[in-house]
Amino acid sequence: MRRTSDTELIKIVTVDRGDYQEAALIAAEKELAGRNLPVERIASAKETNEAERAIKDRKANAPLEVYWAILAVILPIVFQMIMSGIFITHGYERKSRELTKWTVLGIALYVVYVIFKVGSGEEL
Repeated sequence: MRRTSDTELIKIVTVDRGDYQEAALIAAEKELAGRNLPVERIASAKETNEAERAIKDRKANAPLEVYWAILAVILPIVFQMIMSGIFITHGYERKSRELTKWTVLGIALYVVYVIFKVGSGEEL
C-alpha cells in the first residue's frame, strides 16, 4: 500500500470498498492515516472517484440503440464481433450483450429463411 497513490488509497477505502478483502482495507486505511492528508484533499479525491464510478456504471448499463440492433440483424457475425469488441473496450458491457442477442436473432432469421426456401423447393 505504500506505493499506492493518495487518490487510489482513498478510492480503495471509499468507492471501491466492496472490491477488497478486509485485510487490504485495514492496510489501506492504516497507510492513509499515516500520510496525514488534509481533509480537503481526501474529500476532493473521494468526489472525483465517485464521479468516475458513476460514469463507469452509467456506461456499463447503457442500453443498445435501435439502429445497432437493426444492423446486427441485417449483418450478423462480422458486424457483431467488431462492434462488440469496441463496446467492451469502452466499458459498454450491456450494449455488447444486447448486440450479441440481436446478432443471434439475425442468424436465426437467416436460418429460418433458408429452411423455408429449401423446404418449398425454391432456389436460394
